[in-house]
Amino acid sequence: MTISRRSFLKTSLWSAMGLWGSRFRPILDQLDNSSPNVIILVFDSLSARHLSLHGYERDTASHLSHFAEHATVYHRHYSTGNFTSPGTASLLTGLYPWTHRAFDQAGLISKHHVDSNLFHWLDPSYQRAAYAQNLWADLFLYQFEKHLDVHIKSTAYSLVDLVDYNTDLWQKDPLGAFRAHEDFLGQDYGIPAALYGSFFDKLKSYLASKEILAKWKKEYPRGVPNLGKYKVYFLPEQVFNGISGDIVRLREPFAGYFHFFPPHEPYFANRRFIGRFDDGWLPTPKPLHPLSDHVPQDQLNQARQQYDEYIANVDESFGQIYLHLQQAGILDHTYLMITADHGQLFERGVHGHVTPLLYDPVIHTPLIISAPGQSERHDIYSPTSCVDILPTLLKITGTRRPDWLEGNVLPGFGGEADSQRPVFAMDAKTNSAFEPLTRATFAMIQGDYKLIWYIGYPGYHDVYELYNLKTDPEELLDLSQSHVEILSPMANELKLKLTRADQL
Repeated sequence: MTISRRSFLKTSLWSAMGLWGSRFRPILDQLDNSSPNVIILVFDSLSARHLSLHGYERDTASHLSHFAEHATVYHRHYSTGNFTSPGTASLLTGLYPWTHRAFDQAGLISKHHVDSNLFHWLDPSYQRAAYAQNLWADLFLYQFEKHLDVHIKSTAYSLVDLVDYNTDLWQKDPLGAFRAHEDFLGQDYGIPAALYGSFFDKLKSYLASKEILAKWKKEYPRGVPNLGKYKVYFLPEQVFNGISGDIVRLREPFAGYFHFFPPHEPYFANRRFIGRFDDGWLPTPKPLHPLSDHVPQDQLNQARQQYDEYIANVDESFGQIYLHLQQAGILDHTYLMITADHGQLFERGVHGHVTPLLYDPVIHTPLIISAPGQSERHDIYSPTSCVDILPTLLKITGTRRPDWLEGNVLPGFGGEADSQRPVFAMDAKTNSAFEPLTRATFAMIQGDYKLIWYIGYPGYHDVYELYNLKTDPEELLDLSQSHVEILSPMANELKLKLTRADQL
């Protein structure tokens, strides 16, 4: 039997990396299989506005820029929300948040739409694999568990796992376990209600954290990368290497969704990247918004620089995983998609994405797709949305498109470029997912214009903002009073969408 270079490389990589665990079933490549693989890599909180690829002043992501030279680049791609739950749910279902209803923090997809996910609708010949390091995104994978062949635990490559719901003891009801931890057990009520959360439990966590921080302080002087309040520590290079090894071992054809937590805050970059952007550059000043958190601009500028350093750190890890997949021959017949669930804000008195604001830095996300054998770069400037990823995936894998999808096939992969096509985003963190939308922010992008509509906020109810993104990409000049002829039809369409959503 003749062994191909690709088969040899895959076998060598498996052995070298020690990845013969029981989670996967190693088999020979199906070399005559014409069905392409699909890999979706999601970088949490990665704003397109912080990539030189999209005109950013700092060269934060040279590896992504190099990858883009042999891929299709979408310059006006938008998330449907400004934080993980709505954006990720839309990417995985092809539905807007007002339909899938996962718009609360740590929210779940409506039971009516749980089966409306890419893993369920893929051709059954595909092996379906998924990983979400962000615990909120991982909730969706547990909702889709029956449609997954491989579900890699969110803490699989962490230094230590102190999130008790993610242990084997709680696997029979992970969604219930998460809610118990989030709403009760993980809270500090002064005295513990049970041995869980007791003094001894807190001491054990403290000692484990202290040991990790001491061991890696030299490499990560600001702190070891972690999942924030969930006390899960990790090294980005370790996580990326682990997942790239897992990808190499998948049976072909496969479709894999891999959601990494960086560059989500805290921005704990490796020491090699700290100080890289001590360049004195400052962003365009912007006024405080009435719904802002009033964070001082000097603090925002410092956080922005640390975020940019962390992006550069993550970009290097992406370069490593890309090289690994190239060497393994995986990319010879694989569509590789790079995107994000949402972006990040460092302006108008707001740091982060826990905000009702929907300015472009927090919803304008990267989307870069390379097709098998693609050698030239293609640039797409018409508006696109994360709800378009699922219909595109079904198109390129030859799977029938269901009628309920709210997205379109992306231009460049069978869809038509439409500069006047509207795309939408929303934030409704404080609105019940089971009630009509009465306190929320909506954004609609159509042509050169972007409409933002606020409802239900005390002192800022039924307020519109209108911007021309072509002439005013920083969204500084509100045209809502002077361009009523543009605003009115956009507002009417947005209200019609909302009315229909609330009737479902």
